[in-house]
Amino acid sequence: MSGLLRDPKTMVRWLALKGLLNLALHPEKVGKLQHLLPDVLERLQEVDRDLIRKAIAVLKHLLAGMDRQSASCAAVQVAAQLLPLFHDVRPGSSQEIPSNCRHVTSKLQVLSITLFKDLLELVRGPNRRQMKEHVLQSLVPLLLLVHDERPNVSQVIHYKERADDFLGQTMAFLQNPQTPVREAAIRFLGLTARKLDQGSQDKLDAICDNLKGLQQDSKSSVRCLASQTIFILEAFKNQPPACCSLWTLVHRIRTTCTAESQLIEAAQLP
Repeated sequence: MSGLLRDPKTMVRWLALKGLLNLALHPEKVGKLQHLLPDVLERLQEVDRDLIRKAIAVLKHLLAGMDRQSASCAAVQVAAQLLPLFHDVRPGSSQEIPSNCRHVTSKLQVLSITLFKDLLELVRGPNRRQMKEHVLQSLVPLLLLVHDERPNVSQVIHYKERADDFLGQTMAFLQNPQTPVREAAIRFLGLTARKLDQGSQDKLDAICDNLKGLQQDSKSSVRCLASQTIFILEAFKNQPPACCSLWTLVHRIRTTCTAESQLIEAAQLP
């Protein structure tokens, strides 16, 4: 089976995943399949999105059939591979958005985010520290991509020292093809920038420069929001940073997101 999962022919790899999924549906057989976890994880790097979706389905059932300790260790390994899938904007997903749609999310995005949520429930004991790092790396993408509260990954945490990381992640979303995501990124930048230490003039200037590029955006809502945020940050530069927890930022970004953004429906795994 390991050889088939690595076969150069796409159809063979797909059939191997399908066969593995059929076996994984039987919990009593999962124990004999656990050694194939690294091979299945490699399939998350596939170009073919059908293969990736099938691999996610296999992972879901493999993890569900493992004992608690094994599932906890495996969950950390899987989480490390899922983050890139949150950004799936390849042709056929969210790159071409109908003008009458406010929010479009690819099935692959939803499947990967849903699996990530399930992983959080599997982690136990010493694996929590490692998973915590994956949560922090995933927090900004989840907040900006998912206009829904079902992926329950945020908690009351104070990580002022991670502000630079959060800002760097958010900058990448300013060019996202989805208008609601660009708007959410602008809002989050405006809120998170206030967490910077005094003397961060260069960082604030860099943020404003990036936002100025959106003043020419094709959407008037984005142009307006960018201009407002620049004005606020320019006024903020000479003021001490406000004391506010990351949870407060999470709450604000949720409450300020446009009310008309559609909720993502739970996707059915194949």
